[in-house]
Amino acid sequence: MSNLVFSSVNKIFGSGSSRYVALKNIDFEANSGELILVVGPSGSGKTTFLTIAGGLQTPTSGNVKLNNKTITKLNKREQTQLRLHKIGFVLQSYNLVPFLSVKEQFDLVDKVKKNNASAQELDQLLEDLDIVSLKEKYPNQLSGGQKQRVAIARALYTDPEYILADEPTAALDTERSSEVMRLLKELAHKRNKVIIVVTHDMRLKNNADKIYQIIDGKMSLISENL
Repeated sequence: MSNLVFSSVNKIFGSGSSRYVALKNIDFEANSGELILVVGPSGSGKTTFLTIAGGLQTPTSGNVKLNNKTITKLNKREQTQLRLHKIGFVLQSYNLVPFLSVKEQFDLVDKVKKNNASAQELDQLLEDLDIVSLKEKYPNQLSGGQKQRVAIARALYTDPEYILADEPTAALDTERSSEVMRLLKELAHKRNKVIIVVTHDMRLKNNADKIYQIIDGKMSLISENL
């Protein structure tokens, strides 16, 4: 059964001469146990698609269902709870709290949400991402790639059903990129999660179960490895 479903979704910004159609009549389904890539050039609509999938933006028209619930029909509190308990975001901006150490980033998550990964699972996650030695460092002491891996670990720490990642390997070299994608693929398959990665990085294509392309707001399936 599909867990995330887009039905005839359109997203339009502005009006008149400044009107811009970011997404055009998108139909899309994602199922548990799938790692999906959404590729396309900058400005194609990838990030808009991802933020609508996570309930951060609402479509101009059409419906988005998550676990059979229409996101746009939920009130703000229900949408917030859905994101808190079901969705893990990995965004390009990292969104790390600047005055907290790496370890404290996870302590903060514990104060907001319960039933996260165990201490042992967190240690394994940090080891998998090669950031164990960074626990006491602050964001301004980290490289871009290190910040990205901490952001990925924080998103996975809450054990979400859905992981939505915006260019998660942009700051990583080829070896690190492969390692991150291996980890995401393992999570999707072994722990039955829905993982969607939007990217222009075609180094990642061999790890994906499906690859969609967005060009000028229009989406199409270009590869399926199931």
